[in-house]
Order: sequence, then structure tokens, then C-alpha cells
Amino acid sequence: MDIILTGIARSGTTLTCSLLNMLPQCVALHEPMNPSSLVGVPFPDGYLERISAFYTAQRHSLLGCGRAISKARGGSIPDNPFESTIASDRLRPSTVQNQEVVFGKNLKEGFRLVVKHPNFFTATLSVLKDVYPCYAIIRNPLAVLLSWHTIQAPVNQGRLPYGEAFDACLKAALSSESDRLERQIIILKWYFSQYASHLLPEHVIKYEEIVASGGRVLSTIDPDAALLAGQLKSRNASAIYDAGLVDQLANRLLEDDSICGNFYVRSDIESLCEEWI
Repeated sequence: MDIILTGIARSGTTLTCSLLNMLPQCVALHEPMNPSSLVGVPFPDGYLERISAFYTAQRHSLLGCGRAISKARGGSIPDNPFESTIASDRLRPSTVQNQEVVFGKNLKEGFRLVVKHPNFFTATLSVLKDVYPCYAIIRNPLAVLLSWHTIQAPVNQGRLPYGEAFDACLKAALSSESDRLERQIIILKWYFSQYASHLLPEHVIKYEEIVASGGRVLSTIDPDAALLAGQLKSRNASAIYDAGLVDQLANRLLEDDSICGNFYVRSDIESLCEEWI
């Protein structure tokens, strides 16, 4: 089975890949494709053909020699692709790069092959959902914004190049907004609205539920995840986040109940805020 995994940037999609890779008949690849090679491809037919060809090639490689392409660190897919500490004078860089990963599993023909891309998969869910089982990972929006402010990535400045490349309306909205935080709010609202519009509710999985269940909630993707028994710790109130930003970001989120749709409510934001008091 070929499966699409997407989600809000910094919501736990890489953690999800790491957990799924613990399962015997599942391989989850972290952002293995080159999105720029898909820009300008005839849409949707040519785009879907490229996606299908990638799955076919990786499935053939995994069954043949146990290897596949993925962003990884030291030959394995971590649970966090960014540096885990922060210095006062710089943002956290990504520490992964595309490489061949050896999975070392005795895979059967029908194994689950999960490919994860947060941005261009989110932008193209309207066509992907008709071909593949699609899932998205989401997270408390306050934690997401706080994380975005620590990383060296376009979303830190309120841009989403490979979301914008496949969604002209998103690009226009971000291009017309001069304020960095307001651009990030536009991006957050875009993520949530895409999942509300195109995915079944049970296919939208909260980071908080992944942590609380030790990963067992991922059994909706692979039933074998019901056997996971890891002890996971929430990073929603991570010490690397800037406590000085909490009130500003929370107040902006609380101004507009439409940002998160029905996925998170005011009390979710307020409760997380209280963890810094």
C-alpha cells in the first residue's frame, strides 16, 4: 500500500516517520522527493505520474536490496530533523540530507510505503486524496509558531516556497502581506483549512495524541502501531522556545477562532500558555 503523509511544518511529521519505521511491514520516507522537479509538470496527470513512479522505484529498491532514498542523518531517519539546541546568535539548522537509507527489514510485497512531504503534498491534497490514502499530522498552533521562530527555514519568515509553487492563492496572500507574523498566521490557517476540506477527520492526527499514546494512535495508518509502547515526551513547551514570545503569539491566535478550524479550541492555546507561567 502506498500512503501519503503530510502535516503542518514542525508538527511531528518526522517523529511519525521514525515511529512508523519501527513497524515490521512499514517504511516511512522523510521528504525524499525533489519538489522543484515537479514544478511546471502538467497538473494533475503528469504530477500524479511522477508521484506514482517514485513510489514504484522506491518499492522496487526496498524489496530488492532493502534501501530507499530519504532525508536522513547518519544513515537513519531521526525523530527531529533540526538541531536540538539553540544559540542566541543563530537559528536551528536542518541536520538531514537526502541519502540512501538501509532499512534491513524482511518486507513482503504488500508492505506500507509512506512518503512524507508537509508542503507540496498539503497543497495538492485535492488530487492526491483520490489516488492514495492521505494522512496529516497537526499540533497546537502556539507550539507550532514558537518552533517556527527557532528554525532556519523559509517558514521562519512566513513563506512556504513549495506550498506557494502549487497554490497560487497562498502565494498571492503571502506576497501581499508585509508583516512576518501575519504571513505565518496565513500559513497556519491554510494548513488547517486544507485538512478540513480534503481529509477524513480520522486521517488528521494530533501530535499531542501521538505523544500521549506512545505512538499507538498511528494504528490508523498501520494497525501494527497498536503495539508501540514507547515513552514520548511532549515538546510543546520546549525550553528552546522563546518564552518572551508566548503572550504575543497566543494573543494573536486568540483573536481569530477561525485559524484552527475545529481542530484546536481557545482552551488548548490558553492551557499551553499557562505552562510558561
